[in-house]
Amino acid sequence: METLTSSQKENIKIAAEILLNSKHSIVLTGAGISTGSGIPDFRGAGGIWEKYKPKIYGNIESFLKDPSKFWKMAEEIAPTLFNAEPNPGHSALAELEKKKIIKAIITQNIDELHQKAGAVIVYEVHGNINRFTCLGCRASYTKEQVLSKIKRIKKSAPLCDYCGAPLKPSVVLFGEDLPKFEKYMSIDLAKKADVMLIAGSSLTVAPICDLPVYTLSGAGKLIIVNDQPTHLDDKAEIVINHKTEVILPLIVEEIKKIKIKRESELSI
Repeated sequence: METLTSSQKENIKIAAEILLNSKHSIVLTGAGISTGSGIPDFRGAGGIWEKYKPKIYGNIESFLKDPSKFWKMAEEIAPTLFNAEPNPGHSALAELEKKKIIKAIITQNIDELHQKAGAVIVYEVHGNINRFTCLGCRASYTKEQVLSKIKRIKKSAPLCDYCGAPLKPSVVLFGEDLPKFEKYMSIDLAKKADVMLIAGSSLTVAPICDLPVYTLSGAGKLIIVNDQPTHLDDKAEIVINHKTEVILPLIVEEIKKIKIKRESELSI
């Protein structure tokens, strides 16, 4: 069992109260919520981008010139992404959605673990690793179809059966725009939110790092749960520097306690 400070315990209680009293809470998640599922942080120390330089392996211009470099990186990291399972942090957020305490989850992650945990309203602003598109004719391919191709062709990049153009996972590479629908829905949600729970995001990746500012501009409150400090900590109502898979379930348990207490007081 993780040891928490008295300050962290108190902040969990306050965070639970804030969420329970909110009318339009949303969640923003980053890589830190999936590290507990064994998926390494791309940007942190020892992360993917230290080994595979993004300008070479994760850039759209580089991909268009030579997709095999991207697929070399994918060969190493894809099994981890494909085999990962939701952790208690994902499950806690899915439960908050089910209880109608949060309205939506905006995620920077491409692993689909929120959906696997049972969440429904999820906006994937950086795309999804489980869907693939032909860059030529725009044909769609499933993960299983692409994995089958990779097994057959070994070292080459997978190509479209119809037009022969390269296949690309539906993830946003450096130099690409965010998917328009997800981008504008996220901005709209952030503007309307009276509370934004930020879980596992360092808030350093543009333009998603601007979403909390929209919430603050509308007099909304920020709750930040992240292993490391962020540049918006001083503007947040509550900051808990700890693992999301530990803190989020505790917030859910605290919400349950508060609801039971309120119901018992009403029955007196």
